[in-house]
Amino acid sequence: MTPTALTPSEHIPTLTDLELECPPLPQTLLEAIQLMERPEPPEPEEVEAMLQHDPAAVARLLRVANSAYYGLRGRIGDVRHAIVVQGPSAVVGMVMSMGMLSMKSAFDARTAAPFLDLVRHCAATAYLARLLIQRAPRPGDWRPESAYTAGLLHDFPKMLLLYNKPDAALAAFQPGAGPRTPEEQEAVFGYSLQTITQALVLHMKLPEPLFRALMDLYGEGRGDGVAATPGALLRVASLGATWLDYGFDEPLRREEEPLDADWELTAQLFGYPDADSVWQTVEAAREILQDYVDAHF
Repeated sequence: MTPTALTPSEHIPTLTDLELECPPLPQTLLEAIQLMERPEPPEPEEVEAMLQHDPAAVARLLRVANSAYYGLRGRIGDVRHAIVVQGPSAVVGMVMSMGMLSMKSAFDARTAAPFLDLVRHCAATAYLARLLIQRAPRPGDWRPESAYTAGLLHDFPKMLLLYNKPDAALAAFQPGAGPRTPEEQEAVFGYSLQTITQALVLHMKLPEPLFRALMDLYGEGRGDGVAATPGALLRVASLGATWLDYGFDEPLRREEEPLDADWELTAQLFGYPDADSVWQTVEAAREILQDYVDAHF
């Protein structure tokens, strides 16, 4: 059963209300998100059907599948082979990442490089969010696949601002200096990142659990019983990606800086002994994360 997507209401603005346009989204990206967010795992036939009308996505998939990261250089010859060897969920995750990257053509010479930095940050965040659940002593009902999707989409509003308000976005999104509070964001862009996220969810017809996860980014971060992933985990994964050299506008960690409450909360939610154990899990992934991001981007 596919989770119910949200519909417009008087409480959630649309992109039209905000006078924003979304760059063209590959159909395979939207289909991959829907497949990944179902309670039941995708079937190989469904993944193959999703890709059959997108030759460009197939070409990118085979390039990545044959990269050094997967250790199968030159051995994957077609989509079915990639699905069999890597598994349907892994291939769907690859398709989502590549779908994000394919949007680069919508950006101009000034914004293409920052867009790529942001996509790499989102991919690293997605990887770490999934890893923290996979390695969790007590993962509970949280799904690694949903953590990956939420991590990949968590900064999508910033991509939208690069596309619609390049001057303001390029000036605002500096390393360690981006507008943090809703008030600061409204002063710079006219609306907060949370408001843009709500509008994007409607535009992309995302399932409600994914919407709740993205909204939890702006709240306490514990999840609300519906969210696909708790916001604290996503914030930790995003900071971890930045501290492992895949940052966009978040500050680097100062030497001996204590870990904040999100790391403690993530430890509590997932059974890690303490916040330092969460960070150690992130830091231990440095080398493989570099290989993963380099393979995809």
